[in-house]
Amino acid sequence: MTTVQYSTKLTLEQIKALKKISEQTHVPQAVLVREAVSLLIEELRDKAVSLNFLNLVKKKVKQDKKLLKKIANS
Repeated sequence: MTTVQYSTKLTLEQIKALKKISEQTHVPQAVLVREAVSLLIEELRDKAVSLNFLNLVKKKVKQDKKLLKKIANS
């Protein structure tokens, strides 16, 4: 896996917690951050697909309601 340097800002609390976890687990902070980002991406990717599907269903239901009203008023 090729890695690329990426810069971001963290709160002091996040930095302290990350350092503590790194010291306790003997896992470098960079590895912990990469793993955390991977977990977040995996979780949100699944949710994004679900949310996209839900939005499509809502759009279709709204269109169907409009069509049903037109038919009822004919």
